[in-house]
Amino acid sequence: MHTGRLASSIAGLLLTTLAPLAMAASCADLPPSQVEVILLETPASRNFSYSYRQLRGLTEDYNRRDIETLGLARGTASARFEVKGQILQADGRQTECASFNIKLSYGFSPIVVYVGREFPPGTCAHDEIYRHELEHVEAYRQHARALHEEITQQLKRRFEGGPPWHGERGETGQRLQRELDERWLPYIHRLLDKVKLAQRKIDSPEEYARIGDSCDGEIKRLLKQPAR
Repeated sequence: MHTGRLASSIAGLLLTTLAPLAMAASCADLPPSQVEVILLETPASRNFSYSYRQLRGLTEDYNRRDIETLGLARGTASARFEVKGQILQADGRQTECASFNIKLSYGFSPIVVYVGREFPPGTCAHDEIYRHELEHVEAYRQHARALHEEITQQLKRRFEGGPPWHGERGETGQRLQRELDERWLPYIHRLLDKVKLAQRKIDSPEEYARIGDSCDGEIKRLLKQPAR
């Protein structure tokens, strides 16, 4: 089984203010804005301290009573923008033009794999459950990788190749930050959230039945034991 959470942030805009416009300095002297997209791929961590009954409370399907949450892969959809920029001030420093270096780091980080403590490492049941959860981990990673080209193209199309940003003094950086916060972070999270489609395919009724019948009935026998 899997469940996901969202995390997003925008690092503070680091702006280098250049001299006011003069004969030798104009907006055309600014370098073009640049975009860099980095895929986050951190190793999955493990947590075997929860009982399988406690794991139910960590899932998005905690109201379902037709399945038991024997294990869990929990990924946090993360997107973080870091921005550096250069600005030129003109007209008595009342207006400015700017270019930006925009770096996006995105992916699923952290990813934590849980297996109910009733199934200790080294047992057949633990291995079966853990193997299933690793399929969810791989689904998280494959989904994030598949988005890299689309996200990169969209950001480059928006921010690269155009003229410098123009506005009132102090306005260009604020305008960029609003756009990243209100348009681009929600867009990236919508794309990442589509991983649920792949995850649901892994959690098929057939797969649940296979795990339940594995290990010569070890899992089914344990599930019939009263809660401790």
